Order: sequence, then structure tokens, then C-alpha cells
Amino acid sequence: MCGSTTGGLGLLGLYINESNVVLITQTLETLTEYCQGPCHENQTCIVAHESNGIDIITALILNDISPLCCYRMEMVLQLKDNASKLLLALMESRHDNENAERILFNLRPRELVEVIKKAYQQESECEVGVVSPQEVGHNIYILALQLARHNKILLNLLKPAKRTEAGEEGISSMLNLNNRPLSQMLKSTVPVEIEEQDPLEFYDQHTSQIEIVREDRSMEQIVFPIHPICEFLMEESKFRVFNTTEQDEQGSKVTHFFQQASFLHNEMEWQKKLRSMPVLFWFSRRMSTWGSISFNLAVFINLIIAFFYPYDSGQGAIDDSMLSMLFWGFLGLSVMGMFSQGYGLRPFTVALILRSIYHFGIGPTLILLGTLNLINKIVFVVSFVGNNGTFIMGYRAMVMDVEFLYHLAYVLTSTLGLCVHELFYSFLVGDPYDSQHYVNNITGNKYQSPGITSFSVHTHLHTHKDPRICFCSFCCVCVCVCVCVCV
Repeated sequence: MCGSTTGGLGLLGLYINESNVVLITQTLETLTEYCQGPCHENQTCIVAHESNGIDIITALILNDISPLCCYRMEMVLQLKDNASKLLLALMESRHDNENAERILFNLRPRELVEVIKKAYQQESECEVGVVSPQEVGHNIYILALQLARHNKILLNLLKPAKRTEAGEEGISSMLNLNNRPLSQMLKSTVPVEIEEQDPLEFYDQHTSQIEIVREDRSMEQIVFPIHPICEFLMEESKFRVFNTTEQDEQGSKVTHFFQQASFLHNEMEWQKKLRSMPVLFWFSRRMSTWGSISFNLAVFINLIIAFFYPYDSGQGAIDDSMLSMLFWGFLGLSVMGMFSQGYGLRPFTVALILRSIYHFGIGPTLILLGTLNLINKIVFVVSFVGNNGTFIMGYRAMVMDVEFLYHLAYVLTSTLGLCVHELFYSFLVGDPYDSQHYVNNITGNKYQSPGITSFSVHTHLHTHKDPRICFCSFCCVCVCVCVCVCV
């Protein structure tokens, strides 16, 4: 093929048939391995060769290779895939533009972009085979990204088209902004056609890069496709890995990260299966919400105990008139928060708790909050098990899972606080699963906060003759300190 002088590269399909595809594929793979390492001398040897080998490799990507594509499309895709990998190997770790300019010499940017789009659209047309058209298009897209650094025309062509949705401005758009029923009524009854995603936009969203340091201390960017399974990686797992991955002696997190890779992959596989169980998935995807509710309820319960214990004697740190004033104060704060920045939910909850204490008493309010906390924590355990797939790992794996046992202990403590004595709630203040913004701070203090509370409370009870008199002020300080430690 390289020595042929008849015809142009557009007639390449006349030389490629079903009988010699395997030989051509083996040649491309051998040349790719010949360049890898990377070996700059071997790369230059291929690029600077007297034959038109680079032009033939480029033509394999740009042309349809007819008539082979009419009856063996999988072979054509395999050739294009190997050709793109060979061109990528020719540019690996090259900081100059010599090889890129040689590849771009006979490569037309618009045709290259059309090949990428065509491969993406063939995914739904072709049967499942050894080579996926979408993966081939992705490899060619990565090749185009590398070449675009040396060609502005190609760089502009690879930019996905921006979707400009001009919204109608008027009284209707202002009214249905936060009114879902009204917005549904104003929508047209004509079914909306589902717009297909732009191939360049799809590849742009599923392509990423990392920077590595070579032995000569030079920085290099590695562009790679993002596997579809990565869409199922939870945000909680990303945050946990980002903040808990330990550095080695050289300050790198790579070693510890790859030790967790198998666990993360199994988690993503389970999350993919979880989509087929709608009820469990609904609870599981809101695990952070249940954790935040659990933490806030624990804080509210302990603050009530701190301010009003012993509540059965009728004495407390706050009288009825102060309760009424605090209720209206927190209600006003909640209204202001909802209108300004949307932070009025917690003040509104505090206002409801104060109103409940004022009307029903401290005992019934604690029972109500304790019941809600227990139910919410059970829901959290269900979502935790659903997210991690703990129940399909067997009883031994469940017993060895420290986090799962921790949450079970939390449920048991909530039950003891509800049914036995309120002081068991002091262990709940240190629940570290409120929200992600302080998980990193609490990682080292997971057991410090409940330990401070429970130890301080029980020590105080045993060292005072009448602990019920001054318990409320002391416990209030303990709860505030523990909340500060957590947050």
C-alpha cells in the first residue's frame, strides 16, 4: 500500500478488503507499540519516512473505505480506531509541533469533525460488536483535541454549539417562575420533540485531562475519555475521596487513591443497578438530607434538655413569657430568611418547637422530636444501605462495615433516649453526617463530640449533690461546645 503509485488516497478502499484487514490492523498496532514509551526517535522515524504512510493513516480515518464499509462496518471501525491510536502515539509527550504539522498537512479539519459526528450517530444504527462507533468517535475526538493545539480552525470547529433559548418575557414568565401548577397550565399541549444531543457536546462532557510529571520534571497533560459508569459515582464519595485520601512521602495521593479504585468501581456498578429499584433509589439519593435532618434534630433535643432540664419539676431556664417572645422572634427571622436568602427553615423549625413547648409542654415535645429523629435515622440507614449495597454483600460484610455498625448504634441510642432516659441523647450531638461542608473537620473528631457531651454530663451528675439544680446551665455550655467542635 505504501509503495503504490496508482490512484489517490480516496481510492484506498480498492486496496483494502476483507482478506487483508487483519494484516493492516496488525501493522497499525505494531507501529503504535513502536512509538509508545514514548520513544521520540521512533516517532520521528515514522513521521519523516519517505513514503506517504502518514497520509495513508490519515486517509483511513477520513475516508469511508468503500466497498468494505457496506458489508463489514465493524472492520472499518476497527481500522479507524487503530489509526487514531497510532496518530496519538506519534504525538505522545511531544512538546514541539513538527509531528502535528505533518499530520495536519493532508488532514482537512472539517472532514475530521464530520467523521467524529458520523461515528457518534452510528452508535444507534450498528449492532453491538467488538468496537463501538461511539468509542471510535471519542478516540478521534481526543486526537482532534491534540491537533487543535496547533490549528486554530480545528480548535474553533471542536467547540460545541451554544444553545440559546430565548425566554418569553412578560407577566406570565414572572408568575410561573415559582409556581409549578401554573407553569404546567401555561405549557403548550403539543408534544415537544426531543432534541438530540450534539456529538461534540457529548464528547466534551465525557472527556477530561490530568497533569503528570515525567522523570525529567516536565509537566504533561493526559487527555482521556470518561467511562459511562462514572456517571453513577455519588457526590458523597467524591467528597470523601477528595478529603480522606492520604498523601505518600512524596506528597502524592495517587497510591492511596488506586487502593480505593476497586471499591469505587463496585459502588458505581451498584448505583447503576439501583436505578432499577425506584423506591430504594429515591431514599438513597437523599442520604445527605436525612443526615442533615438527623444532626439538627439531635442538636434541638439536646438544647431543650440543656435549657429546661429537669422539666418535670416545672422549673427551667426560660419562662412562658420568654418562650412567647422567642417564638415571635424566630418566626420573624424565618420569614426574613425565606424572602432574603432562603435560610429561614431552621429558625422556623425552632419557632415551631418553642410553640410546641408553650402549648403541650417539654415532655411531649421531646417525645415528638425523639420519635421523628428515630424514624429519620432509620430512613437514613435504609438510604445508606441502598447507596452502598451493603445487604447484598452478606452478613459478614455487614458486620465488618464500621460505618454501618455506627449508624445502627445511633439508632439504638435514639431508641434508648426515647424509651429509657433523655440523657442518652447526649451521645447524638456528634453525628458526623450533617452535610459535606464540615465532614473534613469532623473526621478526626468523630467520637470526640459525643464523648465530651456524655462524659461531661455524667461526671457532673456524679460530682454534685443536687445535679438537677445546675444541670441546665452546665449542659447548655456542653452542647454549645460540642456543636462548635462539629461545625
